[in-house]
Amino acid sequence: MKNKKPTLKETFNLALENHKKKEFRLAKHLYQKILSIDPFHFGSIFYLGTLEAQLKNFFSAKELFKKATEIKPTHVGTYINLGATYQMLGNFQEAKASFAKAIELQPNNPAAHNNLGAILKETGELTQAISECEKAITIEPNYVSAHRNLGLIFQELREIKKAINCFEILNKLKDRPANTLQNLGRLHVIIGDNKKAIEYYENAIKLEPENLLHYYNLYNLKKEILNVDLKKKINKILENKESTKKNIAYGNFLLASSESENRNHKKEFDYLIKGHSYFLESENENYKKDINYWLNTLPEIEELKKFNKFKKNIGNLKPIFIVGVPRSGSTLVEKLIASGPQSISIGEETGVLSNFIKQKLIEKKTIISDVENMHNDIYRKFSEKGLVNEKNNFFFTDKTLDNFFYISLIKEIFPHAKVINCKRSPLSSIVSILKNNLPAIPWAHDMKDIFKYFDIYYKKIEHFNKIYPNFIYELDFEKLSNDPENESKKLMKYCNLAWDKKCLEFYKRKDLISK
Repeated sequence: MKNKKPTLKETFNLALENHKKKEFRLAKHLYQKILSIDPFHFGSIFYLGTLEAQLKNFFSAKELFKKATEIKPTHVGTYINLGATYQMLGNFQEAKASFAKAIELQPNNPAAHNNLGAILKETGELTQAISECEKAITIEPNYVSAHRNLGLIFQELREIKKAINCFEILNKLKDRPANTLQNLGRLHVIIGDNKKAIEYYENAIKLEPENLLHYYNLYNLKKEILNVDLKKKINKILENKESTKKNIAYGNFLLASSESENRNHKKEFDYLIKGHSYFLESENENYKKDINYWLNTLPEIEELKKFNKFKKNIGNLKPIFIVGVPRSGSTLVEKLIASGPQSISIGEETGVLSNFIKQKLIEKKTIISDVENMHNDIYRKFSEKGLVNEKNNFFFTDKTLDNFFYISLIKEIFPHAKVINCKRSPLSSIVSILKNNLPAIPWAHDMKDIFKYFDIYYKKIEHFNKIYPNFIYELDFEKLSNDPENESKKLMKYCNLAWDKKCLEFYKRKDLISK
């Protein structure tokens, strides 16, 4: 007797079973087999889209989810998955539309509200982002992701106490992420409460004793932990073939710090290079596109090299853009400016212009395709961050260092803008980048990428100094360190701000916090 041929339902159940077991190859084959018989089998299309997204094949996933919406236009889960796929592709407008559709179909779906909140955070619409995350929490009070997203939004707004409150609530939830204590530690470092930060990092170590990131964070506040016992532990983890690349990276960073304490700089450098190599490998999938964007795509955009005169500008704002490469003294400069007699809004790294330009490229639009909307969008995003303030005479700082790419745009749309280029010895900056692991900067973990970025930076500054003479203020960090009074007076004069001795006493101010 011949074996009975399985039905489509049996084949589909088998595909789901293998999908759950992460037997992706077999599951994919079975879904495709079903679709060769029934091209409109909704379940196979939906779950094949999910599988492709899990495998990071986001373009395939997008097409499958779009087809699924045509077959079942009221299926909420499809719109949520489609939105998440658009988000991974960087197409935030389409992602917003998909999540909004899911909410229209099912207003009390917490995932749709939370995901929309996450997208709104990415596009700088922070007030709306807060609203969506709060709606998700109202519907599902123990929604871990919504509490986390809300905390990150408040952190971006520099409302650190509110951010801490979100993560403290999150810390009490059953399924909290493992990095919740780490986030709480970092937030307390920001507000200068190192004692509480140490407590959180020590609790993180108790929870995950093999996670060297927690020791790395704790070491920055409590140097004495890097003793013989910890170094033995680190070496044991480094020898373990099961150790993750990220854990190996932080082990090498800690050993580099130990060699630095012993003034053995050759060994320190070797450990740093190894650490960054492993760190880059651990983030390879996340960093690959971003490295290409910063080192190849963005520098070649002709439209950014020089804009024609705009008929309209954002006339009332007085932004002070602080640009340069990382570890060039920009944080000190921002605090110095903010400590004068004139009250100004401190923006830190707003990312407003960077995000605006990147989104235009993703949407394949010219940067000035709609000048009116461009002005409104940029103004709204600075306003969302609490920087547009009449009480401060519309002065604010923006310490997004990569704004040197957009100096032509800044010159044309902000007639009262000031641009300060923080210069430091390249060797000092590069060594500092290596010694201070910068996870948010994808190009900062490989020497050739670092050199290429620095080369781009110097060429861009040279280009803009030629076409806009005397527009950029060249601040020499070494000169500022050696002659702070005279150099800070010149800086404040350039910014059209009054100087007094408090500019040099910024370290006494407890209200000035850095991320």
